[in-house]
Amino acid sequence: MEQWRVRLRALTKSDSTVSWNWRNADALRDFYAGHPFYINEEKEQAWFDKILTSDIPLSSFGIEQKESNILIGMSFLKDINLIHRTAELAIFIGDEKYTGKGLAKEATLQTVAFAFDNLNLHRVYLVVQEDNIRAIELYLKCGFIKEGVLRESVFKNGKYLNKIIMSILKTEYLKQ
Repeated sequence: MEQWRVRLRALTKSDSTVSWNWRNADALRDFYAGHPFYINEEKEQAWFDKILTSDIPLSSFGIEQKESNILIGMSFLKDINLIHRTAELAIFIGDEKYTGKGLAKEATLQTVAFAFDNLNLHRVYLVVQEDNIRAIELYLKCGFIKEGVLRESVFKNGKYLNKIIMSILKTEYLKQ
């Protein structure tokens, strides 16, 4: 893209007050297969203290809208493996007024570019709940390929859901 509307940046301690609200919002929690409990400020700050000083095996980024310098989300490269040259991507736009505008696509492409161009990874994969249709469509637009299903691997809102495994290889990224 010629003109990015978002940029990736390092997260700071002060970002935890913003992310704490996002991670407790039902709209985000419904598609988040991780921790099922609400998060208090102390848990969020402890999590931030852990990730702020890590580069590998976890690289975390704040997604900032360039025009306003406002933090609108986060992206992560998790479980970075420098032997197999792989990492898991996770991303979310936490501020709902910035969803549906293509900003998550820009942030995803920038995070994937960092993985391949800066870390020289070979494969970036992700796991997404099958009912998160918008995210699946986003990942397909970014060049990810569906490669598998983890059947009934998440229990959410009283029912079991499948998770979809998707990935992109460096060779596929370079062809885009």
